[in-house]
Amino acid sequence: MNNITVYPISTPTDKRTFINLPWTIYKGDPNWVPPLKMAIKDQLNPKHPFYETGETQCFLAKKDHDVVGRIMAIEPKSYNEFQDSNVGFFGFYECTKDLEVSKALFDAAEKWCKDRGLEQIMGPINLSTNYESGLLVKGFDDPPQVMMTYNPKYYLKHMEERGLQKEIDLLAYEVDYPVTMPEVIIKISERAEKRNGIVFRQLDKKNFDREVQIMLDIYNDAWEKNWGFVPMTKKEWEHTAKDLKAIIDERLVVFAEVEGEPAGFIVGLADLNQVFKEIPNGSLFPTGLFKLLTFKKRVNRMRVPTMGVKKKFRRIGLETMLYRKCQMNAEEAGIYRKCEASWILEDNINMNRPLIKMGFDAYKTYRIYKKELV
Repeated sequence: MNNITVYPISTPTDKRTFINLPWTIYKGDPNWVPPLKMAIKDQLNPKHPFYETGETQCFLAKKDHDVVGRIMAIEPKSYNEFQDSNVGFFGFYECTKDLEVSKALFDAAEKWCKDRGLEQIMGPINLSTNYESGLLVKGFDDPPQVMMTYNPKYYLKHMEERGLQKEIDLLAYEVDYPVTMPEVIIKISERAEKRNGIVFRQLDKKNFDREVQIMLDIYNDAWEKNWGFVPMTKKEWEHTAKDLKAIIDERLVVFAEVEGEPAGFIVGLADLNQVFKEIPNGSLFPTGLFKLLTFKKRVNRMRVPTMGVKKKFRRIGLETMLYRKCQMNAEEAGIYRKCEASWILEDNINMNRPLIKMGFDAYKTYRIYKKELV
């Protein structure tokens, strides 16, 4: 191991190397989707809203003058405050098969966390659980959908060899469109819709800022101390929404109002990874921007990453109704052939059971690992 060196990134060149490493790790992998380099740069930028409530340090590993691994150590201050925990995260993990390199990377990340008095390390989590999270452990034969992770199978051995143990699994469900919704769900939904004075509408892009605020208000009301949950700050929420404004399909974002009061929403995203796969260098220039802006001609999959329902409206089946309305809009659009709902906690019965009843299949599993720092 004498020829392995792990060092914190400190220069613009280091940062470029950190961002570019996946192109070496995944060379020849048909299911890997190149990320947009500008998106990774944004997440590493100290001006990103996450850094108002968290600190990070990125590390690179060299072996015989070649860069062979990377990792980010994270102190998620807002997460620890909300969850009443004292945990550090690791994220942006990429590594060759070399177990000694993997060990050296985790040594560096764990030491960084321990030096800050953190008692555990958990991941992979890129910044926080509001961003890409989890190690793929089932479903390697299919490219990931937008904002979901992908990794080589040998990463599982890296986790196990390091002494990391399963904390929880995150499930991704899939269904083919068109889908025949069970008659009982349709009847119950229609009755509840009439009885409670529920009105559904899609996103109004002309009043995008107002719509974003409505979603944030619902999201804030829906806060739960479930595993892994951490509230997004207003700046984070608006930052994420701004990134999506130009490319969101408004038909896939549905609001529910009960007697005129905003009660819930669901967000569906076109699977832009199908576009990113056509941009192998991860750059929007010179042709990537055109491909991104014409995404409606280039995708046939969608993903539902988030949904929120105010607490006082949770007993009227609004979650199922929102899924149904989003599905109806997606099928009417005529371009979407598959839908993924992800990620869902493996023990979240209130979400898993309705998805199964609606015909969804749990086709991918992502795992969060955890380790005591002693």
